[in-house]
Amino acid sequence: MVSRISRFHGSLVGAVVGDCIGAVFEEAWLPGINIDRVLRQVEKIEADNVSSNSQVISESQNEDRQPRKIYKFTDDTAMARSVAASLIEENGLNVKDMARRFSEEYFKEPWRGYGGNICLNFQALKESNYLDPFGPASRQFGGHGSYGNGGAMRIAPAALFAFRKQMDLQKLRELVEPITKLTHTHPHAVQGAMLESLAVNLALKTDCLDPDQFIDYLCDKMKIVEDMVEEERRVARADNTDSPDAKRAKEEIDDDKDEETDNDKDEMRNQLSYSEKLEKIRTYIKQELQPDTKEIIEVLGTDISALNSVPAAVYAFLRATKEIKGIQDRNPFEKTIIYAISLGGDTDTIATMAGAIAGAYYGIEEVPKSWQEACEGVADALQYATRLYDLPIEHQAMQSETCQAMKSDKHQDMKSDTHQD
Repeated sequence: MVSRISRFHGSLVGAVVGDCIGAVFEEAWLPGINIDRVLRQVEKIEADNVSSNSQVISESQNEDRQPRKIYKFTDDTAMARSVAASLIEENGLNVKDMARRFSEEYFKEPWRGYGGNICLNFQALKESNYLDPFGPASRQFGGHGSYGNGGAMRIAPAALFAFRKQMDLQKLRELVEPITKLTHTHPHAVQGAMLESLAVNLALKTDCLDPDQFIDYLCDKMKIVEDMVEEERRVARADNTDSPDAKRAKEEIDDDKDEETDNDKDEMRNQLSYSEKLEKIRTYIKQELQPDTKEIIEVLGTDISALNSVPAAVYAFLRATKEIKGIQDRNPFEKTIIYAISLGGDTDTIATMAGAIAGAYYGIEEVPKSWQEACEGVADALQYATRLYDLPIEHQAMQSETCQAMKSDKHQDMKSDTHQD
């Protein structure tokens, strides 16, 4: 049985290697990448780190070797590190501290691949001295907020924290929602981060993986989350039908209806909720013949929106429990990362999310040593994972300033689907 500490290590390291290796392919933004091409890159990494593969190298051979390439992490890992550091240092959620860490990390290394809109968010946070941590993000895209996958890509440390603190669904939501809303306030962004955190959390406590039961759990929880969001929107509209938020909510519903009428039928993924996409994944996993990459892209999505990327990461994890054509002699963790990257699109983020889930289930032992040595940030990920694991096990109330900030921002989840970061 895989130890719990191994799973903590595996989750954060899995996220890092997924990010670093996936980033090699991100700039191409291809609709699917040939698995052979991904394997060639992986084999190059392994060849450059032969000492990690139990191969004996003489001193003279070692001197003749060229310095190996270190694969850099992106904004995905940079922000995840800030989440981990803040939760550890505060032993809980302090949104101002986390916002400050996000911003300072960006200004220290702005070349990590941050999106343009999130950069404006960090600038506004800095200029306001973090007095209104949710304000800048909530005002983006005409007040609709971003529905990108930026919340989900960095949420793994929060999932580990929630596991350690034995949080139930409501407590998990109270943790994940504000962490996400510091940069992404659209309901799809928040729900995507919830799905990723639920998947990591479930992987941590699953001893014998049954894909159908795994999907059952995620479906049940996401339906509850979706119902919560819908009920909150309904109550907000009923409380004050003349308020700007209520009017915006009504406009959102009207826009949704128009989209359902006008959208091309081929854009199926835009009409599916998270729970509906999970049902699609259940169907795929049960099939003897797995769908091709084109269908996964069309139905689950592989772009930068949360709704069209988080489900693909979950599917990649479960898909790796089955045979994948072209991938031989690889353990399930490796298969998860390779397959996630082969889907194309936002490769670093889909691979980092899939890696966090897979690492939480398979443990650090299944992450190849050569991959760990080739990827920047692995040592730090191990330290963060250890410190999260060492936190005291008890329920932690959200800090009062976090709750107060969320109250002032309580209607920010009533946004439309028309923009993404």
